[in-house]
Amino acid sequence: MPGPARHRARVVGRVLLWTALGGWLGALLLCGAVVVRAAFEVVPDARIAGHLVGRVLAPLQLAGIGMGAALAALGGSLGRGRLVVALPLLLAALCAANHFGIAPAVAAIDLSDPASGADAGARFARLHQLSVGLYVATALGVLLLGALHAAIELRQEGPSPP
Repeated sequence: MPGPARHRARVVGRVLLWTALGGWLGALLLCGAVVVRAAFEVVPDARIAGHLVGRVLAPLQLAGIGMGAALAALGGSLGRGRLVVALPLLLAALCAANHFGIAPAVAAIDLSDPASGADAGARFARLHQLSVGLYVATALGVLLLGALHAAIELRQEGPSPP
């Protein structure tokens, strides 16, 4: 690819990368800090609030799988190294585990059924804690990925003139 076309492609790649990173992190923060809290404060039934949060988390987790793959591809196309390719793939895997493994297991537990017993409550608590842990790890991972990309860009640009 000739010089100007290559430069334009890199600029487009960087814009897409930063837009994807900002969008993913923003969505994770909005959901975790605002939507979940508001659902449990406003909705009088915790079970219904949980279903509402689940309906919001499902597309967010699916988007995380796609964003992880896209960010890995962008990091690779920009020649930024293995870490910035591997990390978003790991984050996508966390989203997939949460969406396809943990969320259905949590949803299958009926805490309103007295026959479920205390064991169901303990299982729900363990799975919920694992789900929250994966969510927080994903958000921290996206933040770390942004910091890695910023450090790479600063290193590539060199020192700024005074």
